[in-house]
Amino acid sequence: MKLCMMLLLTVAAPVMASSPSLSVFKHSQVLTDFELDSMKGKYINSGQDYYFGLQMQTQFIQDNGIQQQVGMQIEIAQVDNQPSISITISDPNAINSQNGFQLDTLGQTAGLQQRIQIAGDENLAVNEFDMAQGHLTPLLQGINVAVGTTLVSHNGSTTFSANANTIGYQVDLVSGNASQGISYQDGNGQLVQSIFINGLNHGVINQSTLRYDGMPVGPIESNILGRQISDLTSMGF
Repeated sequence: MKLCMMLLLTVAAPVMASSPSLSVFKHSQVLTDFELDSMKGKYINSGQDYYFGLQMQTQFIQDNGIQQQVGMQIEIAQVDNQPSISITISDPNAINSQNGFQLDTLGQTAGLQQRIQIAGDENLAVNEFDMAQGHLTPLLQGINVAVGTTLVSHNGSTTFSANANTIGYQVDLVSGNASQGISYQDGNGQLVQSIFINGLNHGVINQSTLRYDGMPVGPIESNILGRQISDLTSMGF
């Protein structure tokens, strides 16, 4: 759907005064979608439905052969002309915790950051990101969590954060960790995918899926979310 924006000027006139001249709009032009895309921020019509969803899932096999999967989903939509947020996690037995975590952004200010650090042999580590128009499917066995809470999985290996500065999770591996989430600091937001392995025979796949609807996001080329950093470090081979 194409959106356009016109610059309007409201002139308050005293009672009984003559109507203001509209000649200033004689040569006005409608801004195109291309011009709007170059501006900071995006525009939607008043009352227009919109949707934004991010699903994060991590599959991993540890050196003991145990295979597991964790996930978290954030959805933002308009309900009764008001923004509504829903956060779900994949562990129905998670309990409240006071021990949070901080995503390491390495000083980056905005955008997508993918990081892999490996020491050891016979390891597999993959960060994947997919962005398209549409809606997310419900998270398998997902349960809702309140904004501002931190939870830990029933086995104690995964910490889920739904706090203002960090929405995501961190998985503690036998030798390392994997994390995905949104870090919001100093007015800037990042999507972080991080894998650290220091051992043998680990397999970790981070997958982030972003879906949007009801709003234009401009051309989606290699520069996803405005900026992308891929930092690969290999140690100990």
